[in-house]
Amino acid sequence: MQNIIIEKVETCETELKYKIHCRQDRQYCRCNHCYGPLGAAHEWKDRVIRGPPVGAYIETIIYLKQFRGHCISCDDKVRSANINFVHPNFQNMTMALCEYAGRLMEEITCEAVARLLRLNPKTMWDLDQVRMRMMKPLLSLPEEIDLNFMSADEVHFRSLRKTNSVARPEIKFVTTLVCYKESKILSTAMGRDSKALKACLDVLSAPQKLSINFFAVDMHDPFIKVIKKYCPNAEICIDRFHLSQNVNDAFDWVRKHEFSLAKKQNDEFQIKMLAPHRRFVLVEKEKKLEKKDLKMLDRLKEINKNILNGMILVEHFHAILDKKEVVEFRKSLTLWYRLVRESGLKPFRKLASTIRKYRLNIESYIRSKLTTAVSEGLNNKIKVLKRMGYGYTNEQSFQLKILQRCGFLNSKFINTTGWFWQIPENLALNTPF
Repeated sequence: MQNIIIEKVETCETELKYKIHCRQDRQYCRCNHCYGPLGAAHEWKDRVIRGPPVGAYIETIIYLKQFRGHCISCDDKVRSANINFVHPNFQNMTMALCEYAGRLMEEITCEAVARLLRLNPKTMWDLDQVRMRMMKPLLSLPEEIDLNFMSADEVHFRSLRKTNSVARPEIKFVTTLVCYKESKILSTAMGRDSKALKACLDVLSAPQKLSINFFAVDMHDPFIKVIKKYCPNAEICIDRFHLSQNVNDAFDWVRKHEFSLAKKQNDEFQIKMLAPHRRFVLVEKEKKLEKKDLKMLDRLKEINKNILNGMILVEHFHAILDKKEVVEFRKSLTLWYRLVRESGLKPFRKLASTIRKYRLNIESYIRSKLTTAVSEGLNNKIKVLKRMGYGYTNEQSFQLKILQRCGFLNSKFINTTGWFWQIPENLALNTPF
């Protein structure tokens, strides 16, 4: 607290309150409109201002007598003296308290900060919004950031209610652009189409887009088209997790079909082995299974050839993705295509056509081993954030909070101490009249 005279200090240990009675130092008082000198005194106005916690005292209450006098520069109007340490947007809080609460809200919810500091939750939300909006124009990517490996993915924002009983509920997504090396989100945009990813890439300059060598995405054609157009030097890598998920889904379709046949034939053993709760055991690696499960699987393979063929195709496909050289990958993939044709399983034949479509992108994964694992991890962090806030309805607020929690928009990367309430440097506030 600058340019004040402390008259008395009181403490209340039962309520953990710290009370400071003070008044402005007359010789440092300046007009809060023009920062000019104040002449004759008009009155001393009583103000109650909340300050940051002091030690064990949660509430710091400042009882300040603010000087009001005649300002010559403002045509002799009565003006209040400027208070340097009070936030310009939140007049009942000091700048130290606003910064302290703002940094807490980078990690926990506004409701939790309000409860810890005994403040109004709505005021904390307003403070957080002001703080994020003022910080965003100052955000700039680090100069030496490594953009060699990038990834893009979408995360669920909210599902709107049905307009009628026939229409499907509208689902909204947020697209995120992730720097793999930094494990940070560079930008966000509403939607999951080509426009959304283009808006995310707009934060990068033309040389930065050209510096991207590998770009990991799932099998989403709108994203792939945008990357080919705006990042011509980038090799697009299909994420391994999504490929594994597709092959497991194909096998699950076979399992469901054989399970329904077993129920018609009343085959108790196959019903037990092909039950939904055992579907993960069928595609698990043999090294991780117990001897009892291995014996039962061997018996199932002898009885059901379709399940045997499906398990061979799944295991061989995972082995293909483990290849380190593109030449070995192509040979193994050719063999896998032949096994798919000989098996006659429709879901795997459909999957094979998808693999042919994205084969070059899968080869880029073999060369780089780049996945969307970092994006998926950040998506989980965003989902936790959404659950902590009991859902978000404001799109702009949600995007800013994502950048604050998972990107560079926080006090760790931006020195926020006094950055949006500073008074111009040419005003010598500490010079008495």
